[in-house]
Amino acid sequence: MNGAKQFEPWPTEAGPLPLVAASFDAIEKVCDKMIVVLGHRADEVATLLADRPFHRVDSDPDAPMFESIRAGLSAACDLAPNANILLHPGDHPEVANTTLNHLIDVGREHNKCAVLPEHKGQGGHPVLIPPSVLQQILSAKCPQGLRGFWLNHPGHCQRLDVDDPSCIRDVDYCLNRPSMKES
Repeated sequence: MNGAKQFEPWPTEAGPLPLVAASFDAIEKVCDKMIVVLGHRADEVATLLADRPFHRVDSDPDAPMFESIRAGLSAACDLAPNANILLHPGDHPEVANTTLNHLIDVGREHNKCAVLPEHKGQGGHPVLIPPSVLQQILSAKCPQGLRGFWLNHPGHCQRLDVDDPSCIRDVDYCLNRPSMKES
């Protein structure tokens, strides 16, 4: 999408919103504070979030995605070092409230593991990361990104089967297929 998918309209109950705003709103209701990592067209993307309160973190848009993740996680650690972090990509505009609540509940039970939602065997978002795992991620070398971290450290994560196809929805596919935009 040439780095512009954050601007694409996404249908919500409140009417169409820019994709990044819909993604923000999808998890904001369960978060005490929000951090937004901005890269490509950072100021324009920040403007799309209108009056939503968030802590801004700028990241190199040409660096691997994991560097943006690391920048956001590092900022979260500085902001609230003992908090669980809900990591959610800006191109995942939907997640069921039941999934969010289930992640948080399981995170309380398994507070030494990240909780990763899965739908029909496919990993999804958002991911709940406790402080102990956060430190492991921040200090790790992750040439294969966060997915590689989970594969190389299976003891640091708890997979959670959810009945929520939105947690795995491929937005790139939806935005590139006109018939999907209306769904």
